[in-house]
Amino acid sequence: MRMCLLLLLAFPVQGQVSMDDFLSAAQQEPTVQAFNSQQNFLSTKKSYRLAPIQKLEFRSESNQLDRTRQDYALRINPVNPWEMNRTNRYFKTYQELLQLDRDRVLKESLLVRYNVIIGWMYYQEIRGLKAEDKRITEKLLAILEGQRFSGFFDAEDYVELKLDQVDKTIELEETLFEIENQRRRVEALYESARLKAIHWPQEAILAVDQVMAVVDSLMMQPVQAGEVAYRQKQLDLATTEWQLEKANVNVGFLQTEYQPWREEQGRRPWSIGFGVTLPVFNPNKGDMAKRKLEALEAEGERDLAQNEQQAGREISREKLKSLIQRYREVLTMTEELNVGALATTLQQINDSNPMAAVRVQNNLIKLKTMAARLKQEIYLSYLEFLNYSEALQQQPLVNYLSPTLTNLPVK
Repeated sequence: MRMCLLLLLAFPVQGQVSMDDFLSAAQQEPTVQAFNSQQNFLSTKKSYRLAPIQKLEFRSESNQLDRTRQDYALRINPVNPWEMNRTNRYFKTYQELLQLDRDRVLKESLLVRYNVIIGWMYYQEIRGLKAEDKRITEKLLAILEGQRFSGFFDAEDYVELKLDQVDKTIELEETLFEIENQRRRVEALYESARLKAIHWPQEAILAVDQVMAVVDSLMMQPVQAGEVAYRQKQLDLATTEWQLEKANVNVGFLQTEYQPWREEQGRRPWSIGFGVTLPVFNPNKGDMAKRKLEALEAEGERDLAQNEQQAGREISREKLKSLIQRYREVLTMTEELNVGALATTLQQINDSNPMAAVRVQNNLIKLKTMAARLKQEIYLSYLEFLNYSEALQQQPLVNYLSPTLTNLPVK
């Protein structure tokens, strides 16, 4: 029994973290759920609809300070119908703004998760290259130590390689630290990852050659609702608030009055009075001016967001083209570096010195490292393009790192 318990403690990992589940969990973020709660509250008009009566007053008055001549009145202030209409319009606009704001927050949450995935996969690839680089350096040292009593031995090369070995070990440890840091970020964003393994191989994401195909496809489509739509809705809301302040005026009153002492005089005790407010002066001028300033500010922010979106799409697309071209050039250089044939030639030139062939492998690792860094920049620029294209938060949610662009599960 004790042995079984030790085995369970030693192997706590059960299952694997799915990339789709990790991305889809963004829908459960507290900030996103807060918008859902607000939407649910405003889903019924009862939560904000004004009553037809603004104020109901019961009044009593002593006529001529005579106790026997007491007057009673019921005063009703009806709600301004224009205020009621504009209040309904305001909260309808506010609901639409909440939906757009929720999508903005969801997009930011997805961006964080996509960045974590890209970082995780980059450091996984770099770890393999750093380990290979360290192994090659140790191989060079072993060869040089075996040549200690031959003419190929160079003391300065030996010292330099020893220092390189230390550097390579430190670089590998730093990479392992970054991987652990990325894992902590995954666990912070997705609690279920604490007892699961993260296995996101390179084959799990779309190839570099597929990136431009997705980008070109999105460029052919109009930009969906996003930052610009949110700013436009802010402008609409500020305008609606201005209209609401303008209509926030008392329209008048209706009053019924009962004077029981009139019955003694043989007269009717009831009377009705009413008044109408003439909207010559609006007491809400100050508030209206504030709403107008907010509308002008929202208009400027909308225009700025529109310009940034258009420029951002074009710049990120051109940046992607340049990065992909450089990436392909590095891959071509790597393929052209025929290690086997080049090593044979170098050995013949250097009197069969095996150090030359191993150094070629060392330079090949540098090219592969450069390709890995370029690939990371390509995916980050691709993510930047998706951000400007407002594609990440559109329903149904799509895993844009998947080779088949699979739909994310709804949560």
